[in-house]
Amino acid sequence: MSTAIVMPKAGNTVEECLLSKWRIQVGEQVAIGQVIADIETDKSAIEVESTAEGTVLALFAQEGDLVPVLSNICAVGAAGEDYADLAPAGAAPAAAAEQAEPTAPAAQKAAEPPPAPAPECSAAAGSAPLSPRARKFLEEQGLTLSALPPLSGSGAQGRIIEQDVRSAWEQSPRLSPVAASLAAAGQALPAAGSGLGGMILSGDMGSQAQTAAMPETAVPASAPAPGQVIEQPLSHIRKIIAGRLHESLSSMAQYTLCAEADVTGMLSLRERIKASREPLSLANINIGDMVMYAVIKALQKHPEMNGHFSDNVIRLHSAINIGFACDTPRGLMVPVLHNAAALSLGQMSNTVKNMAKQANEGKLNPDLLAGATFTVSNLGAFGITSFTPVINAPELAILGVGKTLLRAERGKNGEIEYRDFIQLSLTMNHMVIDGAPGARFLQTLKAIIENFELVCIAG
Repeated sequence: MSTAIVMPKAGNTVEECLLSKWRIQVGEQVAIGQVIADIETDKSAIEVESTAEGTVLALFAQEGDLVPVLSNICAVGAAGEDYADLAPAGAAPAAAAEQAEPTAPAAQKAAEPPPAPAPECSAAAGSAPLSPRARKFLEEQGLTLSALPPLSGSGAQGRIIEQDVRSAWEQSPRLSPVAASLAAAGQALPAAGSGLGGMILSGDMGSQAQTAAMPETAVPASAPAPGQVIEQPLSHIRKIIAGRLHESLSSMAQYTLCAEADVTGMLSLRERIKASREPLSLANINIGDMVMYAVIKALQKHPEMNGHFSDNVIRLHSAINIGFACDTPRGLMVPVLHNAAALSLGQMSNTVKNMAKQANEGKLNPDLLAGATFTVSNLGAFGITSFTPVINAPELAILGVGKTLLRAERGKNGEIEYRDFIQLSLTMNHMVIDGAPGARFLQTLKAIIENFELVCIAG
């Protein structure tokens, strides 16, 4: 009996996942626990493991498709079994499954002539189906298939996927708006355009005979023309980030207060911890960990900063859920340390580092990327002194942490001494928090940082 493997529910807040890569093909044998696909949410990348064993009978989604969670993505069973009842509504099961023959001995396969390659499906013929994401990409660019050079689908049974149309679009010459409308109406494209950087203008359309007679240029096709503009469409995760940042800036009255705190004592404490024979699980602690711990203590004293604002309602949270910005290969991620006030400094430091590592590898549970009530963004390691962080909506504020600067200070007796100061930038939603409450929060945070050892002793 054939069995379906479903798109896993990658977190309670995830409704659909992007199927980025298949690790299997129709006709292959799979075992329980074998990785069969790579999927992405808007925040993480996940490997899908097989929950059944047998022959892959059909794949119900193409690479690049957005698939609802808990819907069937493939069928596994004995070769030749019927799987039609497992196909999701509207999905076209892979016809190759019907063509797949039972596994034969290697010697028998070697004796058989190789099967003739399947004919490629040309987009110009209009016979190749488009994946939903390919169709969406064409709509976003204002194109039709006729406006692109003839292409062959790389999906199952020649299906045209987003990667196919994107590659064709990137390699095709740029068209002016009028030329694009003519191409969409079915008019053929010339070999070259007369516009800037080779752009095809409306006057170039229909001049194939003239351009065909032109001598070939000596410039290699791969070399960019002078003044050429290379367009790079946003990735899935970048679109999510862009949308959220735009929403944040367009829906809030954001302003930033800047301050600095003396971390000379904090740096001395860190050195003593590292030099201690009994580091008390704090051997890997850094200044960023200490500042985040100080933020948690400050939020306990200023609960008005720990919450959300939406629909004209302020929602203050008793639990302090600290989000911390991480730079990852896939873009900005904000893991969330839930119930941070219940953790010791050592526990907090270890948890933050483990979560940052998982986020960097794309393996962090999506549930740990949601629910923050306050966020910290630390760019000190990049040499940034101060900056204006953008609030992670619907939170009320975000703290930017810059690098440590050495400065001359006049002591109590008039002597000059050099001390280390860390730079702090607090961005708040002025619709909820005025300047004075924000300044008081920074005062408290500064006092905690400058007396950090006493705060740790007091718990």
